[in-house]
Amino acid sequence: MTEQTLDDLLALLPIEGPPGGEAQVAAWIRARLEGMGVATTQMVHDRAQKQSEYGGDTGNLIVRLPSHRPGPHLLFTTHMDTVPNAVGCQPHLLREEGRIVNHAPGRALGGDNRLGCAVLLHLARVLLEKRGDHPSATLVFFVQEEVGLVGSRGLDLSLLGEPPPTQCFNFDGGSPDEFVIAVIGAERFTIDITGIAAHAGAYPADGLSAAVLAARAIAELDRGGWHGRIVKDEGVGSANVGILQGGQGSNVVMPSLHILAEARSHNPHFRQQIIDVWKAAFVREAEEMTNQKGQRGSVTFGPGPTYEAFALADNEPTVRRVLAAAQGCGITAHTVSNDGGMDANRIVAHGIPAVTLGVGQRRVHQPEEWIDLADFEKACQLAVEIALQDSVE
Repeated sequence: MTEQTLDDLLALLPIEGPPGGEAQVAAWIRARLEGMGVATTQMVHDRAQKQSEYGGDTGNLIVRLPSHRPGPHLLFTTHMDTVPNAVGCQPHLLREEGRIVNHAPGRALGGDNRLGCAVLLHLARVLLEKRGDHPSATLVFFVQEEVGLVGSRGLDLSLLGEPPPTQCFNFDGGSPDEFVIAVIGAERFTIDITGIAAHAGAYPADGLSAAVLAARAIAELDRGGWHGRIVKDEGVGSANVGILQGGQGSNVVMPSLHILAEARSHNPHFRQQIIDVWKAAFVREAEEMTNQKGQRGSVTFGPGPTYEAFALADNEPTVRRVLAAAQGCGITAHTVSNDGGMDANRIVAHGIPAVTLGVGQRRVHQPEEWIDLADFEKACQLAVEIALQDSVE
C-alpha cells in the first residue's frame, strides 16, 4: 500500500455519500482517475438510479482500462454509498497502531465501503503503470448498496464491454483472508396497517390503533420464534422490522402505520414461509381487533427490494483465481458463506460468478467503527495479484 493509496482512503471517508446521494463521491473518484491518466472516454455512468425506488443523483460508475494481454475479462467491483449515519464522520489516522478511527461522536466511519473504493483506485494506478500489459479489466463503483443492492441490480451490462466479463471480484467486508463464495438471499416487504382515527382524549374507544395492531402481531411473531434469528425444523433464517412510520399526533389514535420488514434465508422456500407466517400474524390481528363499535382495521402487503442466494463451487474459475492470488501473496485464505447481502448477489444474478473479498472493515455501521490498515493493505495486494496473475482455468 502506497502513501497515495492511504491518502485516497483518508480523502474518501469524509465525503458525504448516503444511498442515493453518491454524486460527490463519484466526482471525486473520476477526478482521481483522470489524474492517473484515465481518459474521460473510458469512464461512463449508467442510469441505475432511474430504476431505483429511492431515486438518486447518479448511476454506477464504470471504468474500462485498456489492455492488450490475452486472458479472461475481469470485473472488479465495490460500492460508493455509506450508511446515512456515516455523514459527518471525522477520520483520524493512528499510524503506529495501524488503524483509522473516528473522532465524530455517534457517527459511523464509512469504511463500508470507501475502503473498497480505495482498493479499486490502487488497482487502477498499478494497472495503468503496466500500460496495457494485463488482462482486460473493468472497474465498477456501485450506488445504493446499503438499501438492498439497488445499484448493482440496475447495472447496465452493455457498458461493461465486449466480450463481457467472465469473473468478478467484489471488495466489501472485513477479513481479506475469507473469500465469500455463498451469500444468503433476502426479501424486503411492506406492511401497511389501516386503523381508525379518533380523539385520544375524548373518544379513545372509538379508535383502533394501527400501532397496537402491529405491536400485537410482532409480539406474537417474537414469542413464536419468527422474529430475529429463526431456527425451525423446516429451515434457518432471520426476520426483522426495520422501519415504522405512522401517526398524526399524540392526541389522535394512530390511523395508519407503514412498516418495512425483511426475511432472510439461504433456502428460498423457507424464506417465503417466514413471510407467509408474518402475513398470517398481521391478518389474524386485523380480524380479531375491533373498536367499541365493532369496527375493524385492515392490513395490506407489498414487495420490496429482493435478492436471491447463491453458492459458487470450489472449482469455479473465479474461486480458483482468487485462491491462487492469495497463495501468490502469501495469504492463508479459505472460502466462507455469509448471511449479509452483497452486490455479489446481483452480479451472480446477472450471470457473472462473483467472489467477495474483505477490505479491513471493523464494527461497521456503528460509532465504534474502525479500519484495520494491515487488512486494507492485504486487500490491495490481492486485487493486484488477481489482475496480473497468469490465467487460471
